[in-house]
Amino acid sequence: MKLNRVIIIMVVLFSFTSCTDVVDVNVPTGKERLVIEASIDWVKGTQGNLQQIKLSNSTPYFAKNTENPVTNAEVKVVNTNDGAEFVFQHSVNGLYTTSNFIPVLNDSYSLEISYNGNMYAAEETLLSVTEITKIEQTSENGFNLDDSEVRIYFNDPSGVENYYLAQFKSNQTSIPYLETLKDEFVDGNQNFIEYEDSNIGTQLNIRLYGISETYYNYMTLLIQQNQSDGVFQTIPSALIGNCKNVNDPKEEVLGYFRLSEVDKTNHTIQ
Repeated sequence: MKLNRVIIIMVVLFSFTSCTDVVDVNVPTGKERLVIEASIDWVKGTQGNLQQIKLSNSTPYFAKNTENPVTNAEVKVVNTNDGAEFVFQHSVNGLYTTSNFIPVLNDSYSLEISYNGNMYAAEETLLSVTEITKIEQTSENGFNLDDSEVRIYFNDPSGVENYYLAQFKSNQTSIPYLETLKDEFVDGNQNFIEYEDSNIGTQLNIRLYGISETYYNYMTLLIQQNQSDGVFQTIPSALIGNCKNVNDPKEEVLGYFRLSEVDKTNHTIQ
C-alpha cells in the first residue's frame, strides 16, 4: 500500500512539473498577400463623388503590428461603358481617395492597381437598392427574451433578381453585424432583415446595400465562417475575392471590388 501511495504521489508531482515546460511551436509564415478593400458606395441622396480604396499587405498571425499599408501603388477605376477614368491618389496609411467619381447605376466598372511591377484588376457592376420603408422593434420574437429585435423592411422589385447586404453598426462595438438576403423565394414582396440587441439606448447606424450575386455568395460564406464555433467545425480559410493578378493568375489576392447603391437610416433601441 505504501509503495502504491509513493507511486501515485510521484505521478501527480511529475504531472504538475511537466506542465511548466515551455513548448516552442514553429508556425510557418505564409507568403505576404495584397489585401484590397475596394467598396464603392453611393448613398441615396448624395452625389457619390468622394470614394476611397484601402490597400495593405497581409501580416503574420502572431505579428504585434498588424498594420502593413501599401503606399506606393497606382490606383484607378474605369467606367467600361463610357471609358471615364477616376484616379485614386494616396492620402495616408494605404488609403487612396478620389473626389470626382461619377456613379451610374447598372454601368460596369473595372479596378486597376499597379503595384510592385504587377497589374491587379477586377470588374463589377454598380447595382441599385430599394429604399428602407420602415423600422420595427419588438421583444417578442427573439431567441433571447432579454433582446430587442429590430427589423428593417423594404419592398423588393418584381421580376428582377436582387441580392442584399444589411449592416447594423452599434455605438457599443466597433464590429458591425452583417446579414445577406436574396429574393429567390420572395420576389416582388415586402422583405425584412433583423438584428437583435439587449442594450436599451444603443444607437444603430443601419445600411442596406444592393449587391451582385457573386458578392452575395462571398459575403454569405464569410458570415458563416465568422459565426461558426465548436471543435468539430470546419477551420475557416482565406476567402479569395474577384481581384486577380493579371501577370500571375495563381497569386492569391485577398479582398473584393464592389459597387453598390446604399440606403441608410438610424435607430435607437428603446
